[in-house]
Amino acid sequence: MLSGYEYVIVVAVFLIYGAIRLLPRLIAGFGAFVSAPQVKHEMDRDQPLVLLDVRSPHEFAAQPGHIPGAINAPLAQLKDRLADDEFLRDRRDQAVITICQTDSRAAFAVRILRRFGFTQPRILSGGMNAWEQEGYPVVTAAKSATAGDGA
Repeated sequence: MLSGYEYVIVVAVFLIYGAIRLLPRLIAGFGAFVSAPQVKHEMDRDQPLVLLDVRSPHEFAAQPGHIPGAINAPLAQLKDRLADDEFLRDRRDQAVITICQTDSRAAFAVRILRRFGFTQPRILSGGMNAWEQEGYPVVTAAKSATAGDGA
């Protein structure tokens, strides 16, 4: 049986854990998440979407790599990239899937995209961890160099 003090600690731990898990959803707004299988399905159907990986260039190139076709725009540089990149600006009305390793940075990216007028920003729920867990294809610097695409 838990004492009053132990009970308070257990409840506090659960509340803190819940707050940490909910933080990305609160930052991005509920309903902005999409699962790895949903993204893969859209890619397989050639749906018009932009895969925006907001991890650092090192994370983008290193293991586990990145999703084929993803554009690297690190979160710290995203505002400048959106201001300067015509390709991205021209896709404000397309689905933009933001990607990071888990989904925390991607949630911040969604807020930035919305401020820049993007109408369909979404977050890959679980990020690259979820993508890799599903066994979906990834590109690494070694694979890119071999394939000659320079990503």
